[in-house]
Amino acid sequence: MTAARCQLDDPLYRFTFPLGQVRSVKHALVRLRDRRAPQAAPGEPSRFEVGEWVRVRSPDEIRATLDAGDRLRGLLFTEAQWGYCGRTYRVDRVLRRLLDSGRRFKSISRTVSLDGVTCDGVDGGAGCGHSCSLYFRDEWLEPSDASGHIPARWDRWVRVRPWDEIAATLDRHGRREGLSVMPEHRRYAGRRLAVVRRAENRGAAVAAYKTPLEAFILAGARCGGAALAPLGRCDRNCALLWHRDWLEPEPIARAGTPGAGAPAASAAP
Repeated sequence: MTAARCQLDDPLYRFTFPLGQVRSVKHALVRLRDRRAPQAAPGEPSRFEVGEWVRVRSPDEIRATLDAGDRLRGLLFTEAQWGYCGRTYRVDRVLRRLLDSGRRFKSISRTVSLDGVTCDGVDGGAGCGHSCSLYFRDEWLEPSDASGHIPARWDRWVRVRPWDEIAATLDRHGRREGLSVMPEHRRYAGRRLAVVRRAENRGAAVAAYKTPLEAFILAGARCGGAALAPLGRCDRNCALLWHRDWLEPEPIARAGTPGAGAPAASAAP
């Protein structure tokens, strides 16, 4: 098995032929350039720490920080984020450096992601289908003395297969039907996790996408950026994608079983 790649290279993040070939060549050229170019330095840390409870400020308070393009220091406050205003969440990760959608490392300062706050929205019915983390500038948050964000009640559960069984499904490139195994996948082997959703592509170019794989997103299983270690840490906090063959279905959980704070699955292996 070869060294792991970033999941952004996998089919669920690519356009179909012929756009897929063009994009793949572009990404290869970007990777070659990035190996030769100095990498972006980490940005300034957030005033908030991982595990700290914070409240997302009110819509009026946030609008007061945004420019005409709904951005603060270049970061867009997306439509999906408005539904989280006024709610309390725990800081999941401090962002200081990430790989953007153009495959370039960028510094990011005074910004965090929040536990369970994704592009799916508060009702779980929106987003790109990949449960991407949403990013919040420090100015959009305030400390909270009270905890919040009641965990979801999951109705679909799986057990991740033992690592030797997963490895047996991989090709020489460390992939199963084009889906990469990341370093973080291995630490979840044998664990019982809730299913958030089946991974989909529902972006603006939905007509150009296809979903040839049965891949799933599991609660709490996110990329720590270790696969990009030669180029430096990535704090993008993407959800890990799991091929159906790497999972074993488990009985439906009893009502009230705690999850990791994302919507219940609409489909499961």
